[in-house]
Amino acid sequence: MSIKRGLITKIHVAKAQLSMDEETYRSLLQRVTGTSSCASMNVKQLERVMDEMKDKGFKTRKAPSGRRLSPKSKGTEIDKVRAIWITMYQHGFVRDGSESALDAYVSRMVNVSHVGWLKGAPLERILESLKNWHRREMAIKLIAEGYTVLKGHRKVWSTEKAPYEYVKSAFKELMQ
Repeated sequence: MSIKRGLITKIHVAKAQLSMDEETYRSLLQRVTGTSSCASMNVKQLERVMDEMKDKGFKTRKAPSGRRLSPKSKGTEIDKVRAIWITMYQHGFVRDGSESALDAYVSRMVNVSHVGWLKGAPLERILESLKNWHRREMAIKLIAEGYTVLKGHRKVWSTEKAPYEYVKSAFKELMQ
């Protein structure tokens, strides 16, 4: 959309938001620019009209970004999937921590278009794949920092083979 077309659209939205009747609207255009039609105005004139509308109380709103936020947690397996995804984003292992990005990942992996619709085997597959991916990325960073073994409850594991929870706790210590 051209700048001029966008400004004309905003002016018409402002007219509706300010509940202006046609006569009041046309007189405002005439007073500010000397013409009573947006179509015959240039961009500078349209910007002056927009400024006048803002002075009269018009409030612009930002368009939604398209990124959905995760819903409130209920303690389900799906919430674990979301938590791992967000944690991986916070650790820098994924570029986009949004719900939309998670949906795209889920769609690629199990052909389900929304993470909230997962159940059964596909849900377990996603959860385990995210845990393995996250464990692998954390292990790479731990090894780069010199961690080669992790001590568990009664066992010592190599950093690469340790269970998810042990790698996660060691990584958390490293990050502090």
